[in-house]
Amino acid sequence: MSTGEGKIIVYYGKGEGKTTSSIGHAIRALGHNKKVVIVQFMKGRRTTGEYLFLKNLDNLQIVLCGAPVFLRDASSRDLHLQKAKEGLELAQRVLQEQQTDLLILDEILYAVKFGLVTEDDVLALLKIRGHTDIILSGRDPGARILELADIATHMEKVKHYWDETSSSTSGIEY
Repeated sequence: MSTGEGKIIVYYGKGEGKTTSSIGHAIRALGHNKKVVIVQFMKGRRTTGEYLFLKNLDNLQIVLCGAPVFLRDASSRDLHLQKAKEGLELAQRVLQEQQTDLLILDEILYAVKFGLVTEDDVLALLKIRGHTDIILSGRDPGARILELADIATHMEKVKHYWDETSSSTSGIEY
């Protein structure tokens, strides 16, 4: 359980809904006239539905901190490493300057999984959160992150049409 005043929420697992749940919290916070910053790790396409909608909202800043391509080879890895570093620096600055009420670090747990940032990097952010609530999303949080969490929700895939069709749908996956 966390000792700071800002809450730590973790959405993780192989199931759908981690980003969507995080954005639901953003909407709730905005409804209370709070400021929200969303840093999307490993996402660099400006064509996703959430980015297209959220980029123009008052009291919300959304920043893509991923390459516009999937992580597949050394070239794309270098791009993702640089963008992840920029995302960490941004998150640290936002927390140090107390710029927001809610900081969403979307897919940061994937960035840890793929070695773009370390679990220690994430823990360092959590330690300086002050009154800022933080949401982490992705696949596999480490035990130390789960120990600090005030809320942790594991999302498990039961069924997904992707397994049979290998296709995605705008408005559903992106």
